[in-house]
Amino acid sequence: MKIKFLVLVGLLLVLAVLLGGCATGLSASSWPGVTADTNYAYIAGGPYVYAVNLQTGAEVWRFPAKAATSTPYYATPALTPDGQLIVGSFDHKLYSLNTQSGAENWVFDQAKDRWIGGVLVTSDTIYAANADYKLYALSFTGTLKWVTPFQADQAIWGSPVSDGTNVYFGTLGRHVYAVNAQTGRQTWVQTVDGAILGSPVLGLDNTIYVGTYGGVLVSLNTGNGSILRQETASSWIWHGPAQDGTNVYVGDANGKFYAFPMTGTGQPWTQQLNGAIVGSPLVWDSTIIVGTESGNVYFIDNTGQNVRPVTVPGKIYATPAAAGTLVLIAPTSGTNLLVALDQNGAVKWSFTPAK
Repeated sequence: MKIKFLVLVGLLLVLAVLLGGCATGLSASSWPGVTADTNYAYIAGGPYVYAVNLQTGAEVWRFPAKAATSTPYYATPALTPDGQLIVGSFDHKLYSLNTQSGAENWVFDQAKDRWIGGVLVTSDTIYAANADYKLYALSFTGTLKWVTPFQADQAIWGSPVSDGTNVYFGTLGRHVYAVNAQTGRQTWVQTVDGAILGSPVLGLDNTIYVGTYGGVLVSLNTGNGSILRQETASSWIWHGPAQDGTNVYVGDANGKFYAFPMTGTGQPWTQQLNGAIVGSPLVWDSTIIVGTESGNVYFIDNTGQNVRPVTVPGKIYATPAAAGTLVLIAPTSGTNLLVALDQNGAVKWSFTPAK
């Protein structure tokens, strides 16, 4: 299996972790991130952020008007309840855009490094984790809610998650943190076996799951950070897992896709897919959707059966996104920047930006 790009990034990551404090200068290559509301798909890919009509696949707007090729967008955009689109760039800036027009609302420019993971948006706060080792809490006007951002041990590449009490995230320094959502103070920190590149997922009964570069899915207690379970994959895990209330799903660089029962009982299952799995799976009703570096999108039922592959031109590193009856796929190095599939895997439309 050819995973030259991922091996290269992996080697850079290992070097950065071994060098400790140098990790903030590590370059993550850009691939698209996508989210959607009821009308538009929003995709951050290369030098632009685009809004695309979900019915037609036509471009509605793009930001900025003129691209700066040295500052690509990598982080998955996020929507706020009051109609803002929040997206970070490699230029160290976090942008708020108007979802209807693409006009800039405000810019947060106090971070010292790149925005790689998307932000977490709650009912009144934007939690933004940066590669400068810091977790920022912002109001919906872009002002700091914590006077002093939380300082972690290493770069943060994944999006945080929250249960309303704490905000949880992992770092390249092999640590999982719980930070009080109101005060920004550390609740606990736990060391795991490898760097954490992706986002955690909250589970049942006060649990949180993280995937590591050491190839382990770790379950921790959200109350005190103690390790409850560890499940071993065949290779390293890039993005975080997903869950459906019954199983936790995660893929690895060897193309193996796993379902582990959340309760510790029941029968786990594994599927060998064609190509390295980089993005997180998408849980869509009773179907699990996962993309691979070989350009395959797999529809799998939650028992591990009825595997239906669909081929999309390009390499799939981004996590698929749900948009009503559509699944949005953002390939890298393909003919299209965005592809919309229906529940049967048929292409409804594809989007290629005009020059």
